[in-house]
Amino acid sequence: MHHVRFVTAETEATPACSLCSAQNRPWDKIATKTYCPHCMESLAVGEAEPLIVRTEGRRCAVCHQQGTLRYLTHPLHSSKPVEIDLCGEHLRALIARRLGPHAFAQLRRQLVTLGLNVSQIFLLHEAFYDSFGRALQPAIDLS
Repeated sequence: MHHVRFVTAETEATPACSLCSAQNRPWDKIATKTYCPHCMESLAVGEAEPLIVRTEGRRCAVCHQQGTLRYLTHPLHSSKPVEIDLCGEHLRALIARRLGPHAFAQLRRQLVTLGLNVSQIFLLHEAFYDSFGRALQPAIDLS
């Protein structure tokens, strides 16, 4: 089973953000909840209500731990969204832009198999990580 995969375009034209109802474009999803970049940042720094959802029996794309949430994002210059299975630890790290170099490399390797570069994924692009996968701008956790 692929833990990083393309999925068919969603039927919703522009789903609204689950927190603020913004409808400007197709936002990222965690499980079944949609988040605009502003609300994703609020989630990362602990200003938004915590995300509480049941995990699925899939394995994490980074550590292969069973029990994951689906993270769906829309890569730059791609018509197909990408879905990534992540355990709670790696999902929190991705959202907070503080993945370790090994986790970053694991995701980069799997994205390359889809013909994608990490720079096409907003939370993984070069403003947030250097070429070695070191976090450059981790979100500050206020909690």
